[in-house]
Amino acid sequence: MKTWILAGTLGICALLANAQTLPDSQTVVIPGGRMQTIELPAHRHFMSAQEFSPFRGGYELSNGQVLYLRNASSIGAIMYARIDNQEEHRIVASSSDSFVALDRQLAMRIDLRDNGSVGGEVLMVVPAEKLASGDIVPAHVQSMSLAAR
Repeated sequence: MKTWILAGTLGICALLANAQTLPDSQTVVIPGGRMQTIELPAHRHFMSAQEFSPFRGGYELSNGQVLYLRNASSIGAIMYARIDNQEEHRIVASSSDSFVALDRQLAMRIDLRDNGSVGGEVLMVVPAEKLASGDIVPAHVQSMSLAAR
């Protein structure tokens, strides 16, 4: 009896291990998909102040907050981002339309469209908080889309 239970358990474990590792031909990569994590880029994308200029300003987020982008130099783009009146974060370009805060608290992709509309998304680290009930909500990354400009 013990042999049958052991054999069944090993068989189930083998099936689960096989299900977790798919060959490359069976995996799907969705280009242009949603951002999932806040990571510093392996290679920064150099962006001049002139290239950054169209991104400067405020962007309303889907949760009602506003993302503000500015730069502090006319020579090279020393760029900053903040949400509402929160702390400002120095950002670097990870591509021609994506930015990451050096402290890994914000990441954003901003699609400036030819018709003047704006799309994209923002990832923001939300710190842990203690609720009135005593429960603790752990720190997590919140994703928000850009609502308008």
